[in-house]
Amino acid sequence: KEEQPLELGLSVNCLEEHKAEGVEVIDVSGFSPFASYYVLATAPNPRALGALKDHLCEMFENNGIDVPVSEGKPESGWVIVQGGEVICQLFLAANRKEIGLADLLRTLGAKREN
Repeated sequence: KEEQPLELGLSVNCLEEHKAEGVEVIDVSGFSPFASYYVLATAPNPRALGALKDHLCEMFENNGIDVPVSEGKPESGWVIVQGGEVICQLFLAANRKEIGLADLLRTLGAKREN
C-alpha cells in the first residue's frame, strides 16, 4: 500500500486535538486531480469552525506544507483548507448533512473502480 502523505496524519491529529467531530478520511487519489485525500469534519458552532480553520492553516505552515487554498467563512457553515495533497472540508452539522460530500466522494470512487 502507498505511504500516506505527512499532511494527512497532521490534519487528522490537528482536528482531533482541537475537538472536531466526525473526522473522516476519504481517499480520492483515483479520481481527483487536486488532492489525494479529503478529510471531512464537523464543528459544533461557527466560532469553532473558524478556529479549526486557523489551527489547520497554522499547523500546515509550521510544518512547511504549502496552503494553496483557504476559503469560506465560518458563518456560511463550511470552510475548506488545502495543505499539500490533503483537502480539509469542515462543516457545521446541518451543512455537512445537507451537502452530503462524503457520500458523493464515495460514489465517485466506486464508479471509478468499476
